[in-house]
Amino acid sequence: MTDVPSPVPGRKASAPHYEKRLKAAFVKSAPPGRHTDGGGLYLEVHPTGARRWLLRIVIKGRRRDLGLGSASVVSLADARAKAHEFRQIARTGGDPTVRRVEPKSIPFRALAAEVHRTHIKSTSRNGKHVDQWLNTLATYAFPTIGDLGVNDITRNDIITVMTPIWIAKQETARRVLQRLQVVFEWAIVKGHRTQGNPVDGVRLALPRQRKAVKNFAAIPWEETADLMRRLEQVPGVGALALRFTILTALRSGPVRKATWEQFSPDLDRWTIPAENMKGDRVFEVPLPLAAMEILRELEKRRSDASPFVFASPSKPKQPISENTMAKVLHGFYPDATVHGMRSAFRDWAETFAEARDKVKEYAFSHINQNKTESAYLRTIYWNEREELIEVWGLWATGASGTYADILNQFRKERFEEVGEAASA
Repeated sequence: MTDVPSPVPGRKASAPHYEKRLKAAFVKSAPPGRHTDGGGLYLEVHPTGARRWLLRIVIKGRRRDLGLGSASVVSLADARAKAHEFRQIARTGGDPTVRRVEPKSIPFRALAAEVHRTHIKSTSRNGKHVDQWLNTLATYAFPTIGDLGVNDITRNDIITVMTPIWIAKQETARRVLQRLQVVFEWAIVKGHRTQGNPVDGVRLALPRQRKAVKNFAAIPWEETADLMRRLEQVPGVGALALRFTILTALRSGPVRKATWEQFSPDLDRWTIPAENMKGDRVFEVPLPLAAMEILRELEKRRSDASPFVFASPSKPKQPISENTMAKVLHGFYPDATVHGMRSAFRDWAETFAEARDKVKEYAFSHINQNKTESAYLRTIYWNEREELIEVWGLWATGASGTYADILNQFRKERFEEVGEAASA
């Protein structure tokens, strides 16, 4: 006969209570926190919105917390049924975790490829997005967890993946985390993972990202070169203007209003009048070779009927409209804006370029308001700006290598050109 411990005087004997307090509708809208259904079954909602089932149960004298799966996959009824099954096993002295059939531990990279093939590739119409979806995981996640079984990956593993890029590449990091979430949800649904999603709660363990003020949707800077390559195949003045805007890292207004008289005879310098600049000050721009080539191409078609470099095809005496470049860009990135391409340049300059901060700011047309200092900075920064924007132009049009590699090649070619001109 098994001894049954006497209840403590004045206290009810402990026993599981199966009140079934939760409702299905509440499960979907429950706020962050732990919500009990009774009998040790809890709905755990993270601040991120992720929600999972948790069963607190005593197994062979030890209290254990068992994950029963994501609430987006496992219904309230199923969670209760599974909790009841586990309680029955524990009550008879068994261990429900031993009886659970562990799935074959498929490597993360293999499952990510499966999700990409069956879920992303088959549903997305954006070919670029389809490629980038798997490429970002291959770049940032595979080196750390690619060969680990999806059922063995822990939250600490995800934190290890995210930490190097969480602050340095914030937008990319958020995309990587979202894609990791999808892969592990898929793993749970398909039975490849019996534990909860390791992505849940990871944001709480990472530094707080500084909210960037972004009024204009931008594309990842890493995709700029591919966009430029594809734009070369698009006919029309809109694509040429968009390429020129990207290469000069300027707002679309000055580009649309650009006239031939604003450019130097060699087309290597652009003087933008004050009325065309946001700061109402004259701004001089060193032009990269790729931008100069666009001007030379347009110069061959130049007509006396229009003073504008990027004239409207239907109304030559007027510049192209604000929507002309946007329409071209939306053919590749429906949500992006032309102004957002300046963010791509800024991200490239911060991540890839090796230039002084003041040079990058000046190249971005953030001009010092002091006239005397502004003129001085314009003079001393010209060569550095010229090199920065030239490397950007070369990189954006397909040059490979580090910033220093591309810059050294540019300097070598310029030195040779100067030598040939001197000996001519």
